[in-house]
Amino acid sequence: MYHLMYTSHAVKQFTDEELLELLRQSRDRNKKLNISGILLYVQGKFMQVLEGKKAFVEEVYSSIQRDSRHVRVTLLLEGNSPKRIFRGWSMGFKRLSNDEFVNTSGFTDIDVFFDEHKMKETSSVL
Repeated sequence: MYHLMYTSHAVKQFTDEELLELLRQSRDRNKKLNISGILLYVQGKFMQVLEGKKAFVEEVYSSIQRDSRHVRVTLLLEGNSPKRIFRGWSMGFKRLSNDEFVNTSGFTDIDVFFDEHKMKETSSVL
């Protein structure tokens, strides 16, 4: 099972309605391509994991890179795993508050997390 993880910065803060529409679009496309994953949104930044057939995941990621709703799309990792992590999730979603992010990641500042995990934009692997 091929997977990749990327981060990006929204060009503006997303409203709840905009996030719901993004999630609906993602789920519809991912179901058709048998892609699963999760999307996290915190303080105007995204982190997403996609998993599925390599050609389909790369197709979706290429589309994501061209999406004008965000910039600084940065590939953090990619590879293969023996099975799906997000089985049955065409796209899980979680909007994290800063406190939830700190408690989950151990980082006190989302910007520090993104800077420390930033590779060359639209790069390959860690």
